[in-house]
Amino acid sequence: MENKINIWIGNFWYYNYSLIETLNHLEKFTWFNWVEIVVKHWYIFSEIELNKLLKYKYNTLHLIWFTKNDIDWIKYCIKTIPNFHHFTLHPDATDFNSLTKDIEKYISFENMDTRKVSHKQPEEMVKLFEKFSEAWFTFDINHAEENKIDYSEFDKVKFPNKIHFSVVNKNYYRNYPEIDTPHAMSCLEKWFNFNLKKYKDIIITIEWVFVPWRDDLIQKEIDLVNQLLNA
Repeated sequence: MENKINIWIGNFWYYNYSLIETLNHLEKFTWFNWVEIVVKHWYIFSEIELNKLLKYKYNTLHLIWFTKNDIDWIKYCIKTIPNFHHFTLHPDATDFNSLTKDIEKYISFENMDTRKVSHKQPEEMVKLFEKFSEAWFTFDINHAEENKIDYSEFDKVKFPNKIHFSVVNKNYYRNYPEIDTPHAMSCLEKWFNFNLKKYKDIIITIEWVFVPWRDDLIQKEIDLVNQLLNA
């Protein structure tokens, strides 16, 4: 099966790139065919943006939080974004009582990082999917590692439809000090013993670990993913 490489555009959003500026910038790259959109809730897409999103085989949207007030906008996104696949959602910021079945099947819940108050542990995610069985699972390996949980412990949850990949060797950041994000970066400790091949046929999302004005850094991320896939 082909690799489903997904570029997460929150890096551009964080540095105040508009969506159209981001999509224009990404046109030079050919190694990914998925885009994970990051925009403010209730963002209305222009026709030009939608036409550019048609290029990608699938499009996802990093929803982050969900309340009852977001329902109409979520339905707009599902109907409007071309080749739409799912929303990535943080379960610690979700109004579960408002999550209806017609929306649930478009949701991929992500395991949380050390800063969050819940849904960091595999057992919490198991209980979540017992209630929302039609939802997908986004497995953030960086979150698992920084929570000191072996990635195999998440086997009990549900096989993910997507991996969030946001980890590189610590020397990488010392060599490129311009990389400054609000996310907790860590390298994979040896005890984690991560094997990306286990997930080679699902979506692999490159998240946070480059700055948009350094195309070579973006390329280094895809090189690292391919290195791990072929290790």
